[in-house]
Amino acid sequence: MKIFQVITQFLKIKNYSFLSSNLLIFIVLNSLVNTTNKRFLPLTLASVSATEINFFRASPRLTRSVATFTLPDVVSTYIFEIEIPENVGNNVQKIVINQQKNFETITFFPDDTRVFILTQNKQSLDVNSTLNVTNDKNEIIINLLQPAKPGEKLRLTIRARNPLYGGIYQFGVTIYPEGNNPQSLYLGIGRFHFDMRGGRF
Repeated sequence: MKIFQVITQFLKIKNYSFLSSNLLIFIVLNSLVNTTNKRFLPLTLASVSATEINFFRASPRLTRSVATFTLPDVVSTYIFEIEIPENVGNNVQKIVINQQKNFETITFFPDDTRVFILTQNKQSLDVNSTLNVTNDKNEIIINLLQPAKPGEKLRLTIRARNPLYGGIYQFGVTIYPEGNNPQSLYLGIGRFHFDMRGGRF
């Protein structure tokens, strides 16, 4: 009790805020306990500095999304185009395409995924594509083995099977910067209109 009373009087004199007071009390008590009882673990304060977090300073833009075929139950290529501004502040390392909830689950073919830089020569990038399919997720994750740089425009071509009964399907597009602790950035949705069976939707 004497220790706690001394700490309380010290805080009143120094006029600390409520949060700082509680933190300081905990630190002092923890230190005192540590000196008398080795069974208690020492207090560890962990923090991540801003230099250890990678993020985009400006937002790339999803400029185009289209399916090459809209007939139901056929294999099609889903195209997404992304423009990376010059002032983005980081390279693009990963892109995630996530199907929004709908009546049917779209089947992606990750091995057929291609990514191009839209220059005069249409340069192809090496990628590693995987699926993340759970009860509430259906997404294809595209890791760029050669990160896309500021000022470049990307075209993603993803092979998938169109829904059996057609309708409107939406796909969220999220990108990640290069480096440790990357902060994701959601670019929006690509909306595809697929034909109904027996006629156009």
